[in-house]
Amino acid sequence: MFDTGPGFAFNMGPGVRVHQFGGGRPRARPQNAANNEPPPTGLRALQSLLPLLLLIVFPLLSSLFSGTGSATGPSVRFDSPMAPQTQQRISNPLKIHYWVDPAQVKEYGARDWRSLDKRAEAKYVNQLNYECEIEHDRRNKLVNNAQGFFFTDEAMMNRARQMEMRSCRRLNELGYRGV
Repeated sequence: MFDTGPGFAFNMGPGVRVHQFGGGRPRARPQNAANNEPPPTGLRALQSLLPLLLLIVFPLLSSLFSGTGSATGPSVRFDSPMAPQTQQRISNPLKIHYWVDPAQVKEYGARDWRSLDKRAEAKYVNQLNYECEIEHDRRNKLVNNAQGFFFTDEAMMNRARQMEMRSCRRLNELGYRGV
């Protein structure tokens, strides 16, 4: 296919026409006598479409069988109990208070509780980390606003330095770097 010179890009098989600019009528590319290809069959057409089918069908099948059921476990709440999360729990080792739906955990054993504690702690630390980033952004915005072109607003700069950063402080207390 690629050994016929610069015209290989137009040698796509039987029935492909090459048009020329500059007048005259379009003509069909002359058939090469050495090109004894059999006519396309249904199997050959399927083989040519197979990569495209794999790109479309494989992701669909994997999403169907991935299973997005109750494998993630019950939802947890950290700030206060609110129906249906009314059963309080304290995780180990970080001693994080959280609440779960008692109906979702009534069959839980010790192993399930340990797994849920780990998941709740990870979720809590991620939430604190996100809130800490927001606090850093607010502080940086105050610092940037305090720094003027000709002078610095000391009152605003002091307010930025003294800004309470609860989530970052809590991360530090838990042993994570927050500030």
